[in-house]
Amino acid sequence: MNVIHNVIHNVNRIMPLTLALSLFLGGAFMARSEIRPERLLLATQMWSPYQYQENGEMKGLGIVKLKCILKVMKQPYQITMTDWDRSQILTEVGELHGLFLASKNDTRDKYAEYSAPLMNQTWSWFSLSDAIDTKSHQFKKEVPVTALFGSNKWLWLQKQGYRVEKKPRRATALIELLLSGEVGAVLANDVVMDNAINQLGISHRAITKTMVNEKPLGVYFSKKFTEKYPLFINEFNQAIVACEGQ
Repeated sequence: MNVIHNVIHNVNRIMPLTLALSLFLGGAFMARSEIRPERLLLATQMWSPYQYQENGEMKGLGIVKLKCILKVMKQPYQITMTDWDRSQILTEVGELHGLFLASKNDTRDKYAEYSAPLMNQTWSWFSLSDAIDTKSHQFKKEVPVTALFGSNKWLWLQKQGYRVEKKPRRATALIELLLSGEVGAVLANDVVMDNAINQLGISHRAITKTMVNEKPLGVYFSKKFTEKYPLFINEFNQAIVACEGQ
């Protein structure tokens, strides 16, 4: 009888410990699962040479850098390539976790958090004549200009009071607008425009370039996403350092 009593007593002591351990492990598992999403959902635009599709495969400077970062993090991901304005809308409503490559601006800051820069970017004016003074008051008020529609550059031109009259969605369309005389200058990324000029087979000597400023490129993560995974951006930024030179 004493043996049975001892067994029951020991079982009663073990069960609370087992239950407590199970609750602890279960809580730890849930905590770990909340650190990262099962799959990171990102949106981007066709923006050669940073990101583009070739034979069904996504390629480009931005794609290479992003793949390196997510490989370091061991983070599964899915990239959706769509229009840039749609990329921003899907991020804002939280349907996707973030968008890239983007420069920082006040509009995106309202619904998303910015990562550390992935790479540098230079904004420049491009025109057909070096006689155009892009810093003059007359240029700002009288010369029609444009940039890629929905981009930070396009929004900046609007905000600064330039005569923005077109809504091009491709870098080659920027050059076509210049050549046709529909705009006097375009504000664009140096690397993107150099790539577009080469695609169209135009001499670089025919295009005048005037540097405006430098705007680093990074990833915007939806605030809905960062509220759910508050540690993610720090890990992402640490992985950027590991991929320098990519």
